[in-house]
Amino acid sequence: MKTLFLGLFLMTLFVLPRIAQCRIGETFEECKARYGKPVEVKKDAASFLKNGMYVSVHFAGGKVDEISYSRKDAKDSKKSVRPTDAEVDILLRANAQDTSWDFEVAHRHDVLWRNTEKGLSALRTQQALTISIADPIAYKSHHERKAAARDLEGF
Repeated sequence: MKTLFLGLFLMTLFVLPRIAQCRIGETFEECKARYGKPVEVKKDAASFLKNGMYVSVHFAGGKVDEISYSRKDAKDSKKSVRPTDAEVDILLRANAQDTSWDFEVAHRHDVLWRNTEKGLSALRTQQALTISIADPIAYKSHHERKAAARDLEGF
């Protein structure tokens, strides 16, 4: 049983990052390249479905500023459910990249994390995991520092 659990965990760890990583800051074209044709497109939003994971994105200024990840409930196809704990961990790391999340608060089945360095927040509810830009100034500042570091590499 432990071997089966370990195998499933490792599969989730290595497969999910390749299938569900439309990230904060990506463009519609980058999301489309990752997932293929969107299931639905609206003025500032799009939804994708890949390997059973629904990814709904909102755009501001042409870039993703909010992402929600969910799956259809196996018992009721009209309901959505949040990703598993292992998937949530992978998705948080994918969106934080080289920064970390701080646990903020938990209430019943909802959990809130913050990434102050990148200005992000993540909320896990019964229905989804939603990651968004909570502090646009911190988000912009983080990316300006990263760009400056790349430009000055080798000095």
